[in-house]
Amino acid sequence: MLKVVGASWLQTRISTYILIAVALLGVGAIILGEFGHVEQDGIYSATVLWNHKRGYRIDFWGQGNDLNAVPLHVARAYYKTEIFEHGWSYIEIETSSNYPDTVQAYAAGLLEGSLTWQLIHHHWFNTIKPECEAKPVECRKLMRYLRDNTAVIRERAESKESSDPFWHMIRLFYTQLDGLEAGWKFAVRRSRVSVSLESEDFLWLALASDLSSFQQVFNISNSLVSSMIHFKSLPRDNSEPLIAITQHTSAPYTHMLRLLKKYTFGYHVLPMTKTDALIPSRSIVMSSYPGALSSRDEFYLISGENHEMVITGTPLLITNRNEWSFLYPDYVMLTARLMAANRLVTSSQSWFNIMSHQNGGASALQWITFEPRSMTVLLIEQLPSISVAMNYTEEFKKTGFISYVGISNFQNIKDIVQPAKKDMNLLKTRLMHLQENITTFEQLRNVMRGCSQDGCTAEKQNSKTDQLQELTYRGDLEDVPIPYGVIDTKILAISVYGLESFEAISGPPISQLQTPFKWSKSFPNISHVGHPDTFEFESVTPKWVWT
Repeated sequence: MLKVVGASWLQTRISTYILIAVALLGVGAIILGEFGHVEQDGIYSATVLWNHKRGYRIDFWGQGNDLNAVPLHVARAYYKTEIFEHGWSYIEIETSSNYPDTVQAYAAGLLEGSLTWQLIHHHWFNTIKPECEAKPVECRKLMRYLRDNTAVIRERAESKESSDPFWHMIRLFYTQLDGLEAGWKFAVRRSRVSVSLESEDFLWLALASDLSSFQQVFNISNSLVSSMIHFKSLPRDNSEPLIAITQHTSAPYTHMLRLLKKYTFGYHVLPMTKTDALIPSRSIVMSSYPGALSSRDEFYLISGENHEMVITGTPLLITNRNEWSFLYPDYVMLTARLMAANRLVTSSQSWFNIMSHQNGGASALQWITFEPRSMTVLLIEQLPSISVAMNYTEEFKKTGFISYVGISNFQNIKDIVQPAKKDMNLLKTRLMHLQENITTFEQLRNVMRGCSQDGCTAEKQNSKTDQLQELTYRGDLEDVPIPYGVIDTKILAISVYGLESFEAISGPPISQLQTPFKWSKSFPNISHVGHPDTFEFESVTPKWVWT
C-alpha cells in the first residue's frame, strides 16, 4: 500500500511539473504571438483572413519575420517606421485575386489602419485638429460637404459597378476607406489608449488630393501642397539615354510625417469572379501621408504586366478661383478618380480619358505622365470644367529638359484661372540655363538638393545655386519665419528597360550654407507630435519585398 501511495504521489508530482512546463510554454507562445520573434527588426507584419461565415480576422505576426514567408490569405502587409532615423516610414500591402474585390479592398484598409494607427493619429493631431479648432464653423461646413458627397457617390458606384470598371474602382476606394477606419479603431482598442477619431476625420485624411483646394474654398487654410517637377535626359555611351525625373514637394512643415507606400492589389476590372480580367496596373508606389489613400504629392510609379508609367502633378498657379470651382454634391472626388485612373491605366491617353470622367471640384492641376518603353511624355492640365492634353515627347527629345512648376501651357486655361503674377517663367529660364552643363545623374542629384554640380561642400557653393532658392525654399529661414517650404525631394532614374533607381529625401533641404531644420529652434509651439526634432537625413531607397 505504501508503495502504491508513494508511486501515486511521485506521479502526481511529475504531472504537476509537466503541467507547469506546458503552461509556461503556452504563455511563451502567447508572448511570441503578440510581440513577435526574439529578433526585433522594427518591421511589423500582419495578414487578414476571411470567410463568409466568420468575416475578417487580422493576425499580427510581430517583428523578425521572413517577409516572403508571411502568408498572403486575403491580404498581407508589413510596416516599418524610420522617421527618426531617415525621415520616412514604409508600408507595403498585397492582396490576393482569389477573393472578391470588395473583400480585398476592406482587408487592405484593415491592415493599413491597424499598422499605422499611431502615425494617423499624430498626423491628424498636427494638421486637422489645429485648423478645425481655429475655424470650427468652416470645418463643419467642409465635413458636411464631404459626407454628403460620399453618400451620393457610394450609392451611384454600387448601382453602376457591375458594368463599368470606373465605378467599380470608385466603390473599392470607399471600401478601402471603410477598412482603414475599422483597422484603426481595432488597433486603438487593442492598444488600450484613449484616443478617438470621427468618420469625417478619416474621410478628410483619405481625400488627400482634394483637401488643399477645399481648405481654400472653405476659408480654412491657404497652405497648398505643391511641387516642382523636372525631366532631364542624360546621354549614355552605346545605350539609350537615362531619364532623370525629380520632384520637390512644398507644404506646411506639420505635414512631415511621411509614408512611402506600395499597393499591389489583385483587383478585377469588374466585380465578377476570380477568372475575370485583372486590372492593368498591378502595383502602385507613391510618396504619401498617414491615412491618405492617394499621394497628395502626386507622385506615382505604376507597373503592370505590359506597362510602366510615372505620373507626377502639381497645382496650377492661379489668382482667380471663384469662376471655375464647382462644388456640386454629385461629382467624383479627385482622389477617388485619380486612384481609379492609376489602376485602370494602360497608356497616357487612357489615363487622361479616365481622369476627365466625372470631373468636378475645386482643384486646378498640371499633370505629367511618362511611359518609359515609348519615352512618351504627355502634359495634362485640368480644371473642374475642362481637361486638355498635349504630347510633349518631341519637345523633350529636342531639348533634353523640361520643367513644370504650375505655369499653364494652354491659353484657354490661362484665360480661366488668371495665372499668378509671380514671374515663374523667369525661374524656368534660370533652370534651363543651369541644367545645360549637367551630363550625369550625380550632377543633377547635387543641383536638385541645392548644391553645385560638384557637390555640397561650402567652397563649391556658387551664385547659380543662390539664384535658385526656389528649389530649396525654406520658410523657416525668412526674416519673418514661416513653417512652410520644401519638405522632400524624390529622384528617379529610368530607361526604356524600366526603373533603375529611386531615392527620396525627407525634410527641408540642407547644405553647408543652410543648417538643418530644427523644430525646437524655429517653431517649438507648433504641434509636431511624432516628428523628429531635427531633420538632417540622407536619401533612402525603399526595398520592396513582394512583386
